Parts: sequence; structure tokens; C-alpha cells
Amino acid sequence: MVIPSQLTLAIEIGAVLTSALSAMLVASRRGLDVVGTCTLALVAAFGGGTLRDLLLDRRPFFWDARWEYVPVIIGLAIAYVYSVKFNRAARDLSRHIVLVDAFGLALFSLTGLAYAREAMLAPFVAVLIGVLAGTGGAVMRDVLVNETPAIFLPGELYAVASFVGCWAAVGAGTIIDDAAGAATVGFLVIVALRVMSNRFGTRLPPPLWAQPPKEPPAD
Repeated sequence: MVIPSQLTLAIEIGAVLTSALSAMLVASRRGLDVVGTCTLALVAAFGGGTLRDLLLDRRPFFWDARWEYVPVIIGLAIAYVYSVKFNRAARDLSRHIVLVDAFGLALFSLTGLAYAREAMLAPFVAVLIGVLAGTGGAVMRDVLVNETPAIFLPGELYAVASFVGCWAAVGAGTIIDDAAGAATVGFLVIVALRVMSNRFGTRLPPPLWAQPPKEPPAD
């Protein structure tokens, strides 16, 4: 599955914006100032894509090739900090932060997958690149605010959602001759798994050390 360049660009723009927005919501929750909010938004928006470009040896980095991303994200972060209307609108979205974060995860995962497939990498390796691209920015964001990244929480469907969704996109691409349709399948799978995990408690089996001790057998 090779996604057309225009569609890849559209997905990338969506990934950058949703990832930045999720970081702004986290920044307000943690009480960061304008510098902290801008920093967090930039790291979340560009961290996963930069990791992807490093692994695929893509130069210039995507945020350098399309440098407009940087001032746009900074401008949005400043507006979020100081504009009452913009802040109110963004805070209304805070009730849906999991959904916003899921969109960013899905979109960055799919761009990572698309670029890896363009580089003629094997499907399994391309899927791993997609997972790293999708989760990298969120991991860096959470580390900066001293939170345990969701990717590392027991049973949380975060990296797993990205992994399964990327494979769904690859599989759909072998069945239907429509890159946009295959990408849509992957997107829906990732978002659905992420939301199910958070809203409905869908989890992986917990590790042994997280399970309650078994009661000794009664005599």
C-alpha cells in the first residue's frame, strides 16, 4: 500500500494539528506557561515524525521541508494560552482528549507506514515504523510533564492499537486497489481500539506482577 503524496500530506497535516492540540490540553491541565505550552505542542507535533525520518534517513526533516508547520503550531499555542475564545473552544475539546489523541496516533501511524512502504521496506518493518511514528510524540510529551506514557501502562491499547491498525491498512491494501480506502480502514481500527481501551476498559491481559495474588486453597 503506497498512499499518494497529496493524501499523505493531508494525513500529515491532520496528525501535526491533532497531536499539537492534545499537547496543549495536557499543558493546561499541568498549569504550564506559554513557553511550556509551545514546547510541549512542538514536541508532540514533531517528535514521532522526526523519529520516523531518522529511521528512514529522510532529509530534510518533514518540519524543515514544510517549515510553515512550526510558526503555525507556535501561533496556535500562543492563541490557546492568551485568547479567551480559542482557549474556551479548545477546553470544550478537552472532554474528548482521548479522541483527539487517538486521531493523532492514527494519522502519524499511517504516515509512518506510508513512507516506510515507499522506501520498499518489508511490511513488518514498515508497520513497526508506523508504530514508532504514531507513539513517539506522545511519549516525549508525557515524559516532559513527568507522566507515565500511555504506551507503557499495563494493558493500555496504545501501541497495540497502532500496530493492529497499521496491519489492517496493509491487509486492506492487498484486497482493495484504493490507497485512501486502505488508509481509512487503518484509521478507523486505531481510533476504535484506542477509544474502546479508554472508555470501555478494553485491555490486554495484565502482566503477572499486576495481577492480584491468588488465595491459597482452603484446607
